[in-house]
Amino acid sequence: MPDDPLTPGRAAQRPVYAVAGGNHVTVLLDRAQTGGELDVIEVTARPGGGPPPHRHAFAEWFQVLEGELTVCEERDGTVVPTSVLTVGETLWIPPWTVHATLNLGETLARFAVISRPGAMSGYLAEISERWGIEFWTGPVDRSPDAAHH
Repeated sequence: MPDDPLTPGRAAQRPVYAVAGGNHVTVLLDRAQTGGELDVIEVTARPGGGPPPHRHAFAEWFQVLEGELTVCEERDGTVVPTSVLTVGETLWIPPWTVHATLNLGETLARFAVISRPGAMSGYLAEISERWGIEFWTGPVDRSPDAAHH
């Protein structure tokens, strides 16, 4: 356990990463704050956004905060949509499960993800260092009509 007193997080100190698939990821709880036990991110996905099918060593818990999230899983060698989560619904994805999370709706989707052990915040920081990718960490206009300005 850290020896530091409890310190509130500040919204301005939370990095926002613009990642492949049209998603913007805000780190709400960095793995460094939990000794690697878990981390929490918030994802905003534009219509059509989402990562390609993948799997990883950590588990994830999703909760939809806005819009709809289509979850895809591997079935008989093909990744197919298996469920649509709406506001308030949650889903647990065990480690090494092939999955994709897509916004197939017509409006923004926003959802929280807890990973255990904490890996997402470390992944986002490490990929930029290791592979020379610079994620945008400045402000992001999430309004649907921002492209029309």
